[in-house]
Order: sequence, then structure tokens, then C-alpha cells
Amino acid sequence: MTYYLIIVYIIYKLNNGINLLYINFFTNYIPKPCSFANKPLMSNLDLFNVITELNTLLPQLADFINQFHNIVNQSGINVVTDIMGNMSIDVPKDMPDSVANNISKRIGIIDRLITTRGQEVNDLLLRGLSLENKIKLENPNYLSQLSEKIAEFKRLNDSFRH
Repeated sequence: MTYYLIIVYIIYKLNNGINLLYINFFTNYIPKPCSFANKPLMSNLDLFNVITELNTLLPQLADFINQFHNIVNQSGINVVTDIMGNMSIDVPKDMPDSVANNISKRIGIIDRLITTRGQEVNDLLLRGLSLENKIKLENPNYLSQLSEKIAEFKRLNDSFRH
């Protein structure tokens, strides 16, 4: 029986010693970050955000351009842009002034929306191309995800000549 008590006592002491060792080791232990923790966020995630934003803005731009063309076609006005880029409209002689003013305001608002969205899309495409160039440096086999978006933007810009 005494051997049993001695073994239990030794196990008890060893167990407490291990617990103290465990507590001392892990309470004073400060983990070091992995080597990749100091690297900037991955360009793929940023590029995903750019493409997601483009997927939102390009349809809006297309809708604004369609609204512009519909107003021009339905009202029978002519839109003229001078060399400086200033837009003006020619209205039919039989159109009342109040209707002409209303159409002029609507065309002006939609033109500003198109210009604003177009600039936002252009900025996103430039940012995306910059990110893709960084990715291509790391992976020369990378295929551009922006080529379709660039082609769509060019098509929309070409459709909005006035």
C-alpha cells in the first residue's frame, strides 16, 4: 500500500510540475507572425473587387447611353458637340419652349451621368490593368480578366458619339 501511495504522490507532483511548466511556458510565449504576414494584400483580391465594381458600373453606363439615345430619337432633336466638347441641342421649330427646356435638362443630366460613369469605369480599368501587370510579373502565364471589360467599354464609348 505504501508503494501505491508513493506512486500516487509522485504522479501528483509530476502532474503539478507539468501544469506549472505548461502555464509558465504558454503565458510567457509570444508567437511570431509567419513570413507572409508582412506582405501586402494579394492583388487577386483587389482585382476581384475591380471586376465586381465594373460589373456594376458598365450596365449602368449602357443604360444611361440607351436613355440618351431614346430621348434624342423620341423627341426629334439633334445633339451637336463643338470642338471644345460643349454639347448643344437643336429642337424642331414646332416644339414648345417648355418641352424643349425639359428635354434640354434631361439630356444634360444624362450626359453628365454618362461622363461621370465613364470616368469611373476608365479609372477602374486603369487600376485593374496596373494590378494585372503586377500579377503578370509573378505569374507570366496569367490571362487578363479585363479584356472583355475593356472591349465593352470601348463599344459603349463608340456608341455615344454625338
